[in-house]
Amino acid sequence: MNLRQIEVFHAVYSAGSISAASRLLNVSQPSVSKVVKHTETCLGFSLFRLVRGRLAPTDEAHALFREVDELHKQIAVFQRTARNLRTMAEGHLRLGVLPSLSFSVTPASIARFRSLAPRVTVDVRALHHDEFRAVLTSRECDFVIGHHLLQDPDIAGVSVGQGRVGALMSRGMAEDENGEIDLETLQRHEVIRFSPSVAIADLVGQAAYKLAADAGRSVVAHSVYIAAALAKNGVGVAIVDEFTAQGFVSPDLCFRPVKPAVTFELKALHLVRQPLSRISRAFLDVQRQVIADGLPTDAPAL
Repeated sequence: MNLRQIEVFHAVYSAGSISAASRLLNVSQPSVSKVVKHTETCLGFSLFRLVRGRLAPTDEAHALFREVDELHKQIAVFQRTARNLRTMAEGHLRLGVLPSLSFSVTPASIARFRSLAPRVTVDVRALHHDEFRAVLTSRECDFVIGHHLLQDPDIAGVSVGQGRVGALMSRGMAEDENGEIDLETLQRHEVIRFSPSVAIADLVGQAAYKLAADAGRSVVAHSVYIAAALAKNGVGVAIVDEFTAQGFVSPDLCFRPVKPAVTFELKALHLVRQPLSRISRAFLDVQRQVIADGLPTDAPAL
């Protein structure tokens, strides 16, 4: 099957009729019928049969479609990449980011990027690390951004910037004049624990959470947002990344990096066989600059 035959077969199978496929492809019905018949002759078996006046795929067509559908997706990726490489004036960007990045740094990056390329459309979603590989291999996202590098030969990563881990806490608890807080000081406060599924728990290690466990404290959060909201309401101290903190600092709530320092590197991950497009690279340049410029992680008291 050549590419034209694949395109027509995919359209007829997906649309369910010759007439619907012709509208989808913007060609005449006779031309679609002709390609289907020629394809069946080349293959040596039928792809469709009329059943009670409706077009029904054969068993061979069902088996063939599974392979053709994947190829069709790859062709769509190729076409989109070609459009993106041709011009920065327009295009489409699909990205996935950790929930902690979706609240402040990514919206700020998108706003700055759209001011430079207003005709580029953006599709952004919040994802956890265990979803990264699936959305990349299914081509639902052009790239994803997180701080866990997948150990997969099919996935490549490029650095976007660095972040810090710290304590989101009531302003009256912040006693360290240099803006940092050590784990010993945290022992005097209730530390909100995270469930193992929350990625930030791996970054800060178990030291801070052990304090809470030893004291018999039982507040466990299953997301950084819940932990931050609990801290905002005075339940305890939330150990979060600085990007989450950016969305919650206020005259009553501040962010203090822990010491010794705990840092992490953000990476944009993409399929090796699907290199970053020109638009993707341009967006990541903007996001690097937003991270380098920094967003406020503190706010003056009223």
